[in-house]
Amino acid sequence: MAKFQVRGLIVVSIGMALLVVGSSIFDDSYNMVESAMSGKKYLIQSKTILQGQSINSTITWNQLAEHSILIVNSTPLSNLVKLQVTEPGGGTFEKENKNGYVYHIIGKNTQNQGNYSITVSNEGTGPANINLILGEDPYLSGKCSSYNETSCYAIPSAIGLVIAGMLALIVGSLIAVNDFRKKKKPTQSS
Repeated sequence: MAKFQVRGLIVVSIGMALLVVGSSIFDDSYNMVESAMSGKKYLIQSKTILQGQSINSTITWNQLAEHSILIVNSTPLSNLVKLQVTEPGGGTFEKENKNGYVYHIIGKNTQNQGNYSITVSNEGTGPANINLILGEDPYLSGKCSSYNETSCYAIPSAIGLVIAGMLALIVGSLIAVNDFRKKKKPTQSS
């Protein structure tokens, strides 16, 4: 009977591992997206933001590709830099940097025609030098032509691992519950 109790936990553990690996690959892939993106243009280049200050920029709807990505690179890496994007419809997205890098994906939507307001804030302990870059997402657009072709498959692979992990969590949970019920039945009939 112990064999039946363990198999659900093994499947759940595999699911958790797949989720963690898939999420890590996804984050690492987007850390390298700048070198593979097309139509790259600097909205802000080599600007210093003092501690507690922010800098603003605007993107018009016409500047966007079908799948655009907005990237902030900052140095030193230890400073906390936040990216805030306000869409024409009023939706706001805020992200913090991870090792001097933060990104936001913007889909070109005909319902959101207008200006996108961008704010980059320095909430770190000293000045931060930033670059704000806009370009076409090579993964979502299907136009990835990186010198390292394996990076073009990183995002679909990561998504596949995350989906497989979620399915394994569900299946493992069902197996564990089923095994637990099977174990309970003989003890109740005694």
